[in-house]
Amino acid sequence: MIAIQKINDQSEQTIFGIVSNGQVWQFGKLKGNLYTREINNYTISDLERLYSAINYVFSQCELELETQQ
Repeated sequence: MIAIQKINDQSEQTIFGIVSNGQVWQFGKLKGNLYTREINNYTISDLERLYSAINYVFSQCELELETQQ
């Protein structure tokens, strides 16, 4: 996430990250120097909850893009 922030040369843009080992999913975001990690882990055994979290990340990305234009 830090690398993307530096490549884009926009340190105040919010960068969202998703990490998974295939079973457990974790979510976080980086804005400036502040990293925030979702304290809940998501698993493929609860797909509805996992898909909701992924959908939330995508909707936040869309909002970020809209506010930049």
